[in-house]
Amino acid sequence: MAIMQLTRFRSKANGTPDEMAKNAKHAKAHWEKVGAEYVGFSRIQAGLNTGDWLFVVRFPSWTVYGSAQDATVKDSQFQKLLAHVLTTADIVGRTVLTGVDL
Repeated sequence: MAIMQLTRFRSKANGTPDEMAKNAKHAKAHWEKVGAEYVGFSRIQAGLNTGDWLFVVRFPSWTVYGSAQDATVKDSQFQKLLAHVLTTADIVGRTVLTGVDL
């Protein structure tokens, strides 16, 4: 079983692709430090959300996910990063999924 958190961002006028990628790299380092087993960042190319960005973080269990969320709230560096990200993009969606082992 894996827990995945998908966050969709929509760039503001100053949210260039380079700026979005730079912010995602910093966020990736944080999520890996707190236990993520995968972090991905993509641009949506088709469908209703074309042009938005999708940031995906996967954890091996609810326990690790909960621990990572707790650590994230307490991490002042990450909170500064998030405040900066929100000057360049809006969070327009978040989904948490429970993977099913097949």
